[in-house]
Amino acid sequence: MKESGPPPQVREFGAGMNLPVTTVAGVPEPGPLDHAFVAIRTARPGLTVRARAVVEAILLSKGPIGAAEHVAHALGLKNRFRLARLLHNEGLPPLHRLAEWLTIFSWVSWAQSEGVSLCWMAFRMHRHPSACYRLIKQVTGLGWEELQARGEAWVLDQFLKELDRVGSLAKSAKRVPLPSRTPSPSPTYPAHKRSS
Repeated sequence: MKESGPPPQVREFGAGMNLPVTTVAGVPEPGPLDHAFVAIRTARPGLTVRARAVVEAILLSKGPIGAAEHVAHALGLKNRFRLARLLHNEGLPPLHRLAEWLTIFSWVSWAQSEGVSLCWMAFRMHRHPSACYRLIKQVTGLGWEELQARGEAWVLDQFLKELDRVGSLAKSAKRVPLPSRTPSPSPTYPAHKRSS
């Protein structure tokens, strides 16, 4: 008989999900979300502390972290527009899009590791299952079954491709010269003759 050691510990993560965490000598082994974080940090090594905080918060909560206005204020930014500019300048997608991708990644990871259905996860997260299926279709272009078949590596790869697209857009926006601020000469109009 094989000795299997102690069972994995269970820690509470965002949205009421209990995910098993395998520990070796008291240290948790890296899981799929750790791999996602490393992949994002590799794709965007120069993230500022604020941008990194947003990514980490979404990964830890496995989904949305609140309204953009509240997140902006939590980061010490004046408003959601400054948050959007920060993410754009860092080569990251908007807050809602970032949360959508990482939510889907966590669902696929959870389904693969625990063998649970999307419907079960939706109820567990107090979401309507049809909204979850629609979100997956909208973001990935695939249905849940096909997405599961492709796996978490495919989801992470597609997300990194979106990071590349957003990053190249941010770089090209920085290279576009702004129009000069000197006023252009006003056009001359022909003299208007008045009839007496």
